[in-house]
Amino acid sequence: MSDPDFAQQPFDLADAHVSENEKLLSGLSYLSQMLVPAVFPAILLFTDESKRSTFVKHHAVQSLALLVVAVVYEIVAAIVYAVGVAVAPCLTCLLWVLFVLPVVPLVIYGVRAFQGKQVEIPYVTKFLRDNKWL
Repeated sequence: MSDPDFAQQPFDLADAHVSENEKLLSGLSYLSQMLVPAVFPAILLFTDESKRSTFVKHHAVQSLALLVVAVVYEIVAAIVYAVGVAVAPCLTCLLWVLFVLPVVPLVIYGVRAFQGKQVEIPYVTKFLRDNKWL
């Protein structure tokens, strides 16, 4: 009836037909992180939409993981900012950019999700697959 090897194979999102609703929800899971972090992707994971659509689940999980990476980055950036300002106060006019940088990947991956593309975040996607979260 069912092939046991079929269940072992990862689902390839590039081959699946993705509806406009799935694209919208997936893109918003990244872009909503800038306004209300973790809320929208968490809601998506608890709804039936993520059970029906592996595309939506894939992007919701990845956006939450990207949020964790961004929080760790912000902590490191705060330390670098504090040290930089203590050493050379004139750097304050340049180092504020460190805190805006996490917005860039959120926008890039959000736009790709809106386009219906599979997003591979370096290191994060591999980590999520190795731990069977994707």
